[in-house]
Amino acid sequence: MGDTEALCMHSPRNLWYTSSTCAAIAETISATMAPTLSLLLATTSIALLLFSRAVAHDALSLGSSLAVEAFQTDVLQSPDGTFSCGFYSIYTNAFTFSIWYSKAADKTVVWSANRDRPVHVKRSVLTLQRDGNMFLIDYDGTIVWQAGGNFTNIQHAQLLNTGNFILKATNGKTIWQSFDSPTDTILPTQHFTASTKLVPTTRSHDSGNYIFRFSDLSVLSLIYDIPEVSDIYWPDPDQTLYEDNRNQYNNTRLGILDSNGSFGSSDFADGQPLVACDAGPGIKRRLTLDPDGNLRLYSLNDLDGSWSVSMAAMSQPCNVHGLCGPNGICHYSPKPTCSCAPGYVMSNPGNWTEGCSAIVNITCDHQEPMKFVKLKHTDFWGSDQKHLLSVSFYYCRNICMNDCTCKGFQYQEDTSSCYPKASLFSGRTYPTNDARTIYLKLPARRA
Repeated sequence: MGDTEALCMHSPRNLWYTSSTCAAIAETISATMAPTLSLLLATTSIALLLFSRAVAHDALSLGSSLAVEAFQTDVLQSPDGTFSCGFYSIYTNAFTFSIWYSKAADKTVVWSANRDRPVHVKRSVLTLQRDGNMFLIDYDGTIVWQAGGNFTNIQHAQLLNTGNFILKATNGKTIWQSFDSPTDTILPTQHFTASTKLVPTTRSHDSGNYIFRFSDLSVLSLIYDIPEVSDIYWPDPDQTLYEDNRNQYNNTRLGILDSNGSFGSSDFADGQPLVACDAGPGIKRRLTLDPDGNLRLYSLNDLDGSWSVSMAAMSQPCNVHGLCGPNGICHYSPKPTCSCAPGYVMSNPGNWTEGCSAIVNITCDHQEPMKFVKLKHTDFWGSDQKHLLSVSFYYCRNICMNDCTCKGFQYQEDTSSCYPKASLFSGRTYPTNDARTIYLKLPARRA
């Protein structure tokens, strides 16, 4: 299918002419009309042709496609103009098929079909086949994404005023919807269920290291998730679920963001939702899991298209696990700042998610004299090899010294608690009145 034909499918047929039709009309005009009138009509036809390419529709009919080459005009738009849907440029030659807020200054993306597998700038299409199946196809014919399974009796695909992209059956029912598979954002009226999760989009336009979902305890949770570790940091892991007003006896597992800026969930024990500071009707909103691991509710300023934060799950950014990556420490000065633990250097300057690497890697088959470096009011959350109560400092120290896999240990003097560390993740400093102290094991010649 050529580019012109693909565009034709998404233009009003009463305004669209193929090149051959236009040539025939021009020839007839030349033979029967005065030159001035001929030029006027030809110009009008061209204007209508160009206008038709820019018209946005909310529905895609069976047998139709959206072409990446025409990404600026081959766009679906919700009836009220709030949302647009089409190919979205993330790099010069790379595109996602996405939904975005039309009136946001940065055309904020709220859903993508292929975030981690962009398609090429040439010959890529989203096609709704006549059998009702919808595919995103790359330039080489590879199917990058498919909407659900095999469907029948599909009438069309449609972008709704809610920002939901759906496949509608001939009986009017929704067979598939983008709301069931969000990317990093929840929109008003969208249900957040046991099978739903959010994963942030990084600056490089791929999936980040955090997840927002219902945990195995049926509690809405923010999770730092990398191959080496998976830790919940919201609700606060240092408190019980009861202290956090959470109910794990929650079979419903349903969360909803309403149009007034309230996000409620069936696991909120007191029934009180998270509420925007500008709560009320008439404001366009989105609930997004950001690359820094914080869940934020945003409100759109219709005048300039800018977003403002109207609610955040984490008031203290350093409480987000993994913010400074492995072996990194988050502290305030006064803004959240990352640094490497002693004996470590930044792995990738400019990208703290990769954390820090040891200056000298110590393995169990290559040992040398070791010492401990004391960091007061500091801890690396989790990755404990064990938890020992009512033991002396020297007992705890010797356990780590004699274990070649131990990276350090935390010792709390007020409770005589010992936590030998297998890894150094989610490091942060605490207020000066906090008793937590970490002792890092380093080569004696480096300590």
